[in-house]
Amino acid sequence: MTARYLHRPLRAVVDRDDQNNAYIDGSQKRLVSRAVRLEPHFSVLDYGCGVGRWTLWFARQVQHVVGVDTSPGMVEAARRAAAEAGIQNVEHALIEGMPLPFEDGRFDLVNAVWVLRYITDEDELARTVSELCRVTRPGGHLTFIEMLSRGEPEFTEHEGEFSGAAVYRRGGDYRSLLEGCGMVLRESAVSSASPLYWPFVAARDAARGRNLPDPFSRLAPSAVSVSLAAEGLTTGLMQVLVDRDIVWCKHRFFCFEKPERSRAAPHEHAIASY
Repeated sequence: MTARYLHRPLRAVVDRDDQNNAYIDGSQKRLVSRAVRLEPHFSVLDYGCGVGRWTLWFARQVQHVVGVDTSPGMVEAARRAAAEAGIQNVEHALIEGMPLPFEDGRFDLVNAVWVLRYITDEDELARTVSELCRVTRPGGHLTFIEMLSRGEPEFTEHEGEFSGAAVYRRGGDYRSLLEGCGMVLRESAVSSASPLYWPFVAARDAARGRNLPDPFSRLAPSAVSVSLAAEGLTTGLMQVLVDRDIVWCKHRFFCFEKPERSRAAPHEHAIASY
């Protein structure tokens, strides 16, 4: 996928539609910006960095960013994107398994977007979450966005064009794991669920499917801009509807904080610095 969309990398990790990518990417980053005040001295870990869409965004706001991934192709694409952008305060590395090669409390912020569902083994997921919490500094934050199930966890072998298995878990499953590591939930919100943008997309796609005149495509950039500008209001509205079980949004954002005095069990030894 990364090779196929070499010059449009978001198509390899988000959606085939560039306008959808612009909306989803902007919506997600707004949630992180609202939940965590990024400081110039911050060190950030982007776990499952993909093509670097988050690492490069963080790098423009903080002191240092490390992006890690298990895919050589993704890591290479992220390195290439950083070089082309002239960004030097970011590094991308290939990792295999646990533990993570960082010392305790190394990062002010740990971020993982659309990653955890691809860890299908529950024991491996627990180890991964424990490691992400371990490398978060006391007083720091762990943010992630995932696709959830409404009821029991759901297993799928493929996600459209994306091959590979995934597990859609309940939000409470992730919360239990993180709170078990001593983390405290600070914010939970629906993600990329604009009641303005997605009806526009539905109308646009319906017109295309029926070979009708398409006045929508030229309006797509404006639809993205207006939807993102109204996110402060529409996200709150969608959250109320979800809380009242009127609608269901499977894309969710979570922000956890590690208390200054962590309740997590201490490790027997610190892991060497990356």
